[in-house]
Amino acid sequence: MQHLARAKLSFPTSLSSRWSSGRGTVAGTVLLATLSAGLAGCGGTTEGNHQQGQTDRPRAGTTLTVSCPDARLSAILFPMAKVWAARTGAKVEVTTDRMAPGDAVDVGVVEFADLGTWADRDELLPVPAALRDPGHPYQWSAVLGVYRVEPFAGWGGQLLGLPLTGTGHVIVYRTDRFEDPQAKQAFQTRFGRPLAAPTTWEEFADVATFFAGRDKRPSLPRVPTDAGPLADVFFRVAACYDRPALSDAAPGRGGDGPGRPESLAFHFRLDDPRPRLDTPAFRAAAAWLARVSEPAGRPAAGPADPAAALAEDRAVLAVLSLEDVARLKRGGKVAARFGIAPLPGTRSVVDPATGALIPTGANYIPHFAGGWIGVVRKGCKKPDASFDLLAELGGPPRSMEVIAAGGYGPFRDAHLEPGQVLVWLGYGLDAERTKTLQDALRHYVGKTVRNPTYGLRGPDHAALTAALGEELRKVAAGEVKPEEGVKRAAAAWEKASAGIPAEKLKEWRRRAAGLN
Repeated sequence: MQHLARAKLSFPTSLSSRWSSGRGTVAGTVLLATLSAGLAGCGGTTEGNHQQGQTDRPRAGTTLTVSCPDARLSAILFPMAKVWAARTGAKVEVTTDRMAPGDAVDVGVVEFADLGTWADRDELLPVPAALRDPGHPYQWSAVLGVYRVEPFAGWGGQLLGLPLTGTGHVIVYRTDRFEDPQAKQAFQTRFGRPLAAPTTWEEFADVATFFAGRDKRPSLPRVPTDAGPLADVFFRVAACYDRPALSDAAPGRGGDGPGRPESLAFHFRLDDPRPRLDTPAFRAAAAWLARVSEPAGRPAAGPADPAAALAEDRAVLAVLSLEDVARLKRGGKVAARFGIAPLPGTRSVVDPATGALIPTGANYIPHFAGGWIGVVRKGCKKPDASFDLLAELGGPPRSMEVIAAGGYGPFRDAHLEPGQVLVWLGYGLDAERTKTLQDALRHYVGKTVRNPTYGLRGPDHAALTAALGEELRKVAAGEVKPEEGVKRAAAAWEKASAGIPAEKLKEWRRRAAGLN
């Protein structure tokens, strides 16, 4: 518990003054709740809880087994679960083993991509309608709309889980390199605009190639060998090329997520199981990847880990997840030379009418492909208690504690309210950059964008990601041209799915998009 006390004492003066203001009240309560939860986790129940009668402990006699394979998240959630258990009389056992078919797990904390696999096995219970009532303590309506829809927390038009964490990605760049007078002049001369944090993926490529040529070495982290991170960046760029951002909520959607049925198609067409990889948006993203890989990041020297590449001065800028940002901290602080900027958009976008790329502004489309979701197994003997526990872990107070721990993304409106900037101080950034981080994440979730994209999450997502990663590495290495690379990737996806009946594939693609 000492690290929490130190965090409280090390707040910048400009922010610590908010403890006494209305804007800081909730954040202060969050950290006090964190202390209380941690103390309960370290010391067990209080004497008062031991003296409670059975009528005050409605879950007495209930035992729940929870699987949370993310060890760090498990360490955060376990003390919270113990507090809930002490209050309700239940017993909670938490394991970091992954949930497996036929095991005794009641409650699973599963990754976004894996929910479809469990749903396809028909092993999950739907979220009770009562939990989404306006008066329920979970406050379902306060969850960000993009996390309340079936393409994230459901399958086939049915809601099957409660968000426990979101994700977040930002640009981190070397402010000292960007502020160098000679570099600024050279960049202005070459590109006709000031050297600044990129607002489009094309500007990102300009900056990367500029510094690579200037320094005679890579300016980006090495292309990762892990297919997951490589595919993730590729999809984020492709999403911005794929569709113009829509800000008008479609009838019946209430602004909760994808704006129109056709916008749900991203990786695949909805009328058949064919991949969309060989379309203009994905070809443009592959061309972008080829450009930033030569000469900005192709050479084998240097780490592929973006946080390590920046920390070792082997990169000038990079795309970082919140988990990566948390690892930039040294001695409790992030060095002043690292600046934060929101993810870029693209200068052009596919015209829905013609299929051609047309100029636009910085067209930004959010892409959601991660986070952790709480689910309840059909074999659970106490489903009401299980959903009660998940509502506790993902509810307003406890979710603030998860955010304050660092490394996990926002999924509630409150996480992004300007008055809650205190909960983001755990990243070790100064007051100004902490606010910039929260602003960048507000941009990341794109609340006004009604046609975001979502990551692969069918039962075959791992095989598809691996096949795509293999072809993207060839594009990055210059072994194949971008157009050929996406054609090969589409063919690889069809080969990976060759043994699955066409009707089953169509069912997976539609259900992954939230359709029946």
